[in-house]
Amino acid sequence: MVLGAAAGFGTIGIFGELAVAVDLSFATLLPFRFAFATLLVVVLARVRDWSFPATAREWGATLVLGVVYTAMTLLYFFSLRYLTAGLATIVLYTYPAIVVALSAAVLRETVTRWTVGALALSLSGVALVVGADTSGAAPAGVALALGAATCYAVYTAASRVLVSTLTPRALMTGVLVGTTGSMAVYGAITNGLVAPAGGREWAIVVGLALVGTVAPLVLFYEGVERLAASRVGIISTAEPVVTVLLGALLLDEVVTAVSVAGGALVLGGVLLVQRTRTATPDRTERMPTVDGDP
Repeated sequence: MVLGAAAGFGTIGIFGELAVAVDLSFATLLPFRFAFATLLVVVLARVRDWSFPATAREWGATLVLGVVYTAMTLLYFFSLRYLTAGLATIVLYTYPAIVVALSAAVLRETVTRWTVGALALSLSGVALVVGADTSGAAPAGVALALGAATCYAVYTAASRVLVSTLTPRALMTGVLVGTTGSMAVYGAITNGLVAPAGGREWAIVVGLALVGTVAPLVLFYEGVERLAASRVGIISTAEPVVTVLLGALLLDEVVTAVSVAGGALVLGGVLLVQRTRTATPDRTERMPTVDGDP
């Protein structure tokens, strides 16, 4: 499920490049992406009888997590003003290391040598896949990308905590509402909250909402309920590998031997982390029925 989520999130970069090609601003793309995704999830929740956050405390926690996700997204895009996409991605994907640290310090998960080894393999693989030149890296850009990585780590670890009291779908709904609201505020402040114009722009927004948001979020929260946060972070490093592969398949981007080697290292890290046995047991068996679904 987490690998499936990584594959879905890996399409975000492709949709971003398509948005640039049609001059669709991120201040329009991002708020409408989350607004459409939230609307779809709320409709599905009503039709499928999914649960929502039940108390003010649960709503507050999920809405705050949505703001954290918004901060991560914006900090990453702001970092691109100072860094190449490859370097920004490398810095962003230090977040699994932060997740491992949070897992040990806050969630009391046991960090084994397998976890550390898998983390090293995955981060090395990400560096090779995105292949960035670090010369002339602006400190401001690195700081922004590190801020995004920290937000991503907090988002992952906090999601692991919240699924102990909320169903994955209730958590997803609350987070999407929080993200949509905070993205709308951002769009209004920057005077960029303008509806997409034309079929191509709407197609990108809808495609990003469905393929790059709703589907991977469903898989992510279902997976994070069953895995330790440290393992979720490491498995999620498959995301940039998917982006590179899709770029080659759909946009005729070049995949080098170094990128292939990096992808192999990421896959090795994903496989190695499965050797981990943590103090918080993984739910490898199918959970009881949730929200009436088989």
